[in-house]
Amino acid sequence: MSSYFFSKIKLIGFQKSFSLSYEVGVVPPPKFVIWDCTRRCNLNCEHCGAKKEKYSTELPTQQVKNLVQRLADYKVKYFVVTGGEPLLRQDLFEIFSFAKENGLKTGLATNGFFVNENNSKIIAKIFDSIQVSLDGPQEVHNKIRVNKEAFQKVINAINLLRKNKCKQITVSSVITPSNIKDLEKLGEIVKKLGVDIWKIVSVMPIGRVEQNDNLYLSQQEFLKLLNFIKENKNKLKIEFGENLGYLGNYDKEVRNEPFFCPVGFLACCVGVNGDVRGCPEQPDVQYFKEGNILDKDFSEIWKSGFKKYRDKEFLQDETCSKCKFKNDCNGGCWVMKLKNINCSVRRYCL
Repeated sequence: MSSYFFSKIKLIGFQKSFSLSYEVGVVPPPKFVIWDCTRRCNLNCEHCGAKKEKYSTELPTQQVKNLVQRLADYKVKYFVVTGGEPLLRQDLFEIFSFAKENGLKTGLATNGFFVNENNSKIIAKIFDSIQVSLDGPQEVHNKIRVNKEAFQKVINAINLLRKNKCKQITVSSVITPSNIKDLEKLGEIVKKLGVDIWKIVSVMPIGRVEQNDNLYLSQQEFLKLLNFIKENKNKLKIEFGENLGYLGNYDKEVRNEPFFCPVGFLACCVGVNGDVRGCPEQPDVQYFKEGNILDKDFSEIWKSGFKKYRDKEFLQDETCSKCKFKNDCNGGCWVMKLKNINCSVRRYCL
């Protein structure tokens, strides 16, 4: 039997176990906490989900280390950092060395620009997994990232991380009409780099994308992407991102595990100003805010918040409540609902 089938059985078991605990007022700690550490970035990518909101300050070093200690005490397993560009924070190595000392597994999402001979060894040492962005061959990637050095910086970063025996390297690619024609070439580059995972995602209706509908794939382009993944997922070690939600009959063809959004069940995000929300892609709006670590202990926010996910608020939507895929989809990606975008099953796969 396929890994997808066994993963689905495991997922159903987890969901039942969580529901039983939740019904009696017990909420297990999250497995992953993602820290959205900064909105500063050296690039200006056309598809970036960040609006670059200006905060008077980012969380100071000691406040983040206090959070790390609480997460370790609460038995959280993974502490992952994203941005903006995390390597712009001068205290990043101090914070994540501290996280490792306290038994947390660590992860970094970066554009690769600031990985160099001087810091690649420490980066490979203190991060258990590293995700680097690469969106196409040299000319395409540089155009998307609006920087003529971007492509070579990524290649150099990945080679340095491999040289220093980084435990897991993922290439993340955002597929838009700008680069879908280069999928085959991009796949060849990823294979040559010898990374562990190639993560493919689509744009979200946030940040710069809000004002540019031309960044969404057409139905024909999306089906082309699905067919490419179906044909290459094993030999190119492809993982399809969660943001497109459940894909109906295509789901088992393009994924090794069934779609499941972990927000509120296994994962959450701590934002630049300490706000706790579901994931880094969720914009800083009140609807997604569950609390702030400067006002309330993280564990209390986790236990008392995230009711919209745990109580299946998506079933209040009549279309969702009547959909035959509702138990597999569970409402899909919450961010994709922001502009009333039809779910991926209705938009692309039916």
